[in-house]
Formats: sequence, C-alpha cells, structure tokens
Amino acid sequence: MNYNYRAAFSQTDITPDFPVEMIGRSREKNKVNGIHYPLKAQIVLFEHQNDRYCLIAIDSLGFTTALSNELRERVAEALGTTATNVMLNFSHTHSAPDPLSPLNGQKYYSLLCDRVISCITNAIVNLQPCLVSWAVGETDIGENRRDGCSVVDKRLGALQIVNATTQKSIVMLLRVCAHANILMSHSNKLSSDYFGATREKIAEHYGCPIMMIQGAAGNIKPVGVDKIDGGTTSDVDRIADELLQSATKLRFTPKKITRLHMVETEIQMYSDVPEVDEARQIAEKSGLNATGWLSECEQLRNAGITTQTQNRSIHFLLLNEGSLCGVPDEIFCELSLAVTEQTDNPLLFFNGYTNGCTGYLPNREEWIKGGYETHDSYLIYYMYHGHVMPFRADTAKRLVRAVVDVWKKSN
Repeated sequence: MNYNYRAAFSQTDITPDFPVEMIGRSREKNKVNGIHYPLKAQIVLFEHQNDRYCLIAIDSLGFTTALSNELRERVAEALGTTATNVMLNFSHTHSAPDPLSPLNGQKYYSLLCDRVISCITNAIVNLQPCLVSWAVGETDIGENRRDGCSVVDKRLGALQIVNATTQKSIVMLLRVCAHANILMSHSNKLSSDYFGATREKIAEHYGCPIMMIQGAAGNIKPVGVDKIDGGTTSDVDRIADELLQSATKLRFTPKKITRLHMVETEIQMYSDVPEVDEARQIAEKSGLNATGWLSECEQLRNAGITTQTQNRSIHFLLLNEGSLCGVPDEIFCELSLAVTEQTDNPLLFFNGYTNGCTGYLPNREEWIKGGYETHDSYLIYYMYHGHVMPFRADTAKRLVRAVVDVWKKSN
C-alpha cells in the first residue's frame, strides 16, 4: 500500500552544564542548585512529497517572540522549508534557564538552538510512513487560580502517530492545560516540572515516546498547589499519576493522513497607555514597585503615544479532523473553550505559549475584574511584552473570532 506521508520523532536534552539563572518565580538569587528533571526539546517532523512540517516542544518558560522566530528560521533552513511550517510550544516550566539573563543567557540559547538543529537532522534520517489518530479524554489536573472563577479546560488531547506498516508507535503527543509551576520558590533545581515526570510514567506504560504540549493555561494552576509558592516533588508525582490514569483511558484508531498543513495569520491587538493619574492609581493599587513602569508610561506619553499596537501571529497545525493552534500569549482557558464551542470540535486545541511567551490574555469578564494576571503583571514584565497595559478588553473576543474563521475556511 502506498503511503504519501512520513513522520519521525526525535528529542534531545537541553539541560545546561554551566551556571545559569532561573526564571519563573523569585528564588534566592535565582541560582541553580542541581537538577530535578532534565529539560528536553522534542520534535515531530512530517513530510509529504517536498513539504515538511515541524512541531517542537521545549521545556522552557518561553522565549520572547524575537528569539522564538530566530529559532524557527534556523529550523526552517535546516529543513528546506519556511518558518510558517515550524511551530514551537513551550511547557512554561518555572524552573528553566533565563535566556535573557546576563549569566550565560545567550550561551544557553545558543546551546538549545544547536541541539534542536541536531535533533532535526536525526529526525530527517528516521522518517517513516505513518498513520495518525486523534483522541480526547478528560483529566483533573488543573484548577482556576482566579478568585471567584472555577472554569477549567479538562480536555486531555492526544495524537498518536504510528508506523504505517508495523503499527508500532512513533510517538504519542498529549496536550494538557495547567501551569508547569509546581516547583517554584521551594526549589532551586532545574526542572521540567510535572511534564518530565508525566512523560516518564506514560512512556513506561505505553512503551513509546511521549511528547507534551501546553494549552490555554494562563489562569490554570495544578490542582492542590499554592498559587504563590507552588508545591513539592510529591505534588509533581501526584499530577503525573493523574495524567497517567487519564491517558490509559484514551482510545485510538490509526488512519491515513488526508490533510496536513500549517497556516499563519495575523491579528492586530491594541493596548492603551494610561494617563498620569490613572497610571499612579494602578501602581498604588498593585502594591508593587512600579517606578520603571511609571517612567515608561511617561516616556510614551511624552512621545505622543496613546495606543500601542502589536501584530500577533495565530499559528495552525491542521491535521485531518484536528488541529493545534496557538498564540504566544498566556491565554485564559475560556478562550480555548469558546473556540471549541463555536466550532463544535473538541479536537481543535487553541493554546498559548506558541512561538514565544508574552503577557496574559484574559477573557472580558476577568479583564474587568483586574488583578495580577490581567493588569498588575505588566508593571513587572512590560519590557518583555512590548506594551505597558494589557490588550483591550475586547481582544479575547476578536481573537476567538479570528481562530474560528480560519478553522471554518479551512474545512
């Protein structure tokens, strides 16, 4: 039988063997003192005739979009394709090296890029005819960390890729939805958090590699874990065990690939620069040291800038009846659930942490309520996000509509 599509899986260790500074939650000097679970970069490579499509999962809090795009370009060059055919997804572990740190940040980023390229080379020589199967189950690993809100995305998405001839699994991909921030202020060890433990346990059960993708977890934390201080290694194992139990209930029916494509589209997002009094009120209410943020707001006003605009890329991997799509923002789970509801497709997984990691992007109701994720975090991380205030309250609705429109046009 003739199979027109081939696939390969490859992974590499991206744990540094030199001093680095961690990112994700304040620790004593953020200095590393050992390794809990090694950090990995994992790739799935598809090939159809002269086209190649690559999905890369990286154990990192997330790069800036600039660093992410640089890596995508390097991967695309190695594959002889375009960056549109390369999608990154970050686990958002809060125990990973900071690529922007003056302490070997650039050295670490270079190491990671070089190892990913080697991983790509390995995948190319291991391409094999494939069949695929989507599945979706439920798992209780997350809870909403916003006061007065209980909405969660319980979907455990799965994509099994098998050898078309032997039916042996090439890789099983799992899409989950909960912050990988169990190990924070109580741990100074590098760690892939519950992602690493889960991959090991499920791989042992199924006898095949496990690749994990982070979903719309902007407002979702691991269940039973403190939202400020995190938890312990026993919490890591508890969440991994829950995912293992959920994964054993998944059922797959491998079939030929009838559609495989990657698409990128852009949407403009707008945020307003606060006036003097409004900025001071925001700073005072937050209780944070907002000196730098207030200065940035003043500079923008003096330059006549009242609105900051960003073009945001929405990236789709379209595969048979399912899809992984995403934006760099830490989107709230309500956005992903809205996409699924409006398309009536539980296999359309709208994710954050895709091709970078920028600020939180809440639904309108939570935007109005305010708080750390919606507003206060910008007082700390504005320089990384490129805007001093969250995107306007209607942004979530516009973004959901854009995702739904692309999906409907593609079917």
